[in-house]
Amino acid sequence: MKSILMIFSLVILRCCWGPTEYQLMADMQNNDTILKELDGKYNIKHLKYEDISDFNLNITFNESSKQVSGFSGCNRFFGPYSLNNNTLNFGEIGSTKMLCDENANQIEVKLFKVFKKANSILFSRNGFSLYNKKKFLLSAIKEPLNEPISIEYSSSSMGGFKKIIINKKTISVSGKKSSNPKTEVCKKEYWDRIIETINAIDISTISSLEAPSKDFLFDGAPLANLKISFENTVYVTPPFDHGNPNKNIAPLIKEILSIAENIE
Repeated sequence: MKSILMIFSLVILRCCWGPTEYQLMADMQNNDTILKELDGKYNIKHLKYEDISDFNLNITFNESSKQVSGFSGCNRFFGPYSLNNNTLNFGEIGSTKMLCDENANQIEVKLFKVFKKANSILFSRNGFSLYNKKKFLLSAIKEPLNEPISIEYSSSSMGGFKKIIINKKTISVSGKKSSNPKTEVCKKEYWDRIIETINAIDISTISSLEAPSKDFLFDGAPLANLKISFENTVYVTPPFDHGNPNKNIAPLIKEILSIAENIE
C-alpha cells in the first residue's frame, strides 16, 4: 500500500506541479539558435493535440506584406496577420468555397476557430506553436527544402585557409589552396543535422545579413563566407569574421565545422 501511494504521489506531482508544455516552450525562447520570425511555408501537424498530418494542412507567411495564406483541408485561405515578439494575431481570414467531405470540413472549421482564438506564438527550432492564454491550439513545422542543395563554407587569413563543401553525397575539406581536398561520404546523420538546421533559415535573405564584426578588414580574424546553392540559385553571405557569424546562420556554421572536424 505504501509503494502504491508513493507512485500515485509522483504522478500527481508530475501532472500538477511539473513544468507544462507551454512553460517548456517559453523557456526555449531565450535560445539564440531559435529564429523568432515567420516567413515561408509551414506544415500544420496538430490541432488541439489531434494529429492532422494526413489532411496536408499548410500555412505560408509573407513577412514583407504581412499576409498569410494556405490550405485548410478543403479550401485555400488568405488574410492579414500581425506579429510583435510573441504576440500573434490574425485579421479577417477569407477562403475559397469548395465542397469537400465531412472530415475535411470539420478540420477546416477547427482551423478557422484557431485563427480567431490565437493570441500568442512560441517558436521551436523548426516551427512554432500557437496558444490562447497558454492553452495549446496548433503546432506547425517549416516545410523542408527540396534537394539537391550544397553548402560551402570558407575561411582565409595570412596564416591559413579552409574550405568545406557539403552535399547529400559527400563532404570535402581543403586545408590549403593548392592541396587536394579530403573527401568522404556524407553520413546520413550528418546530412540530417545539416538539413534540420538549414530549414530554420530563410536562405533567400542570407546575402543581406550584417556581419557582427569586421576584424577581418585589419587581419584581426580570418575572413569567412557562407555559400548555399539551391534550385539553380547561389546565395552568398557578405564577408564576416570566422568565429563570429550573424546569429541567423550561426547554428548552421557550427554544424558545418563540427562535421568537418570528423573528416580532417
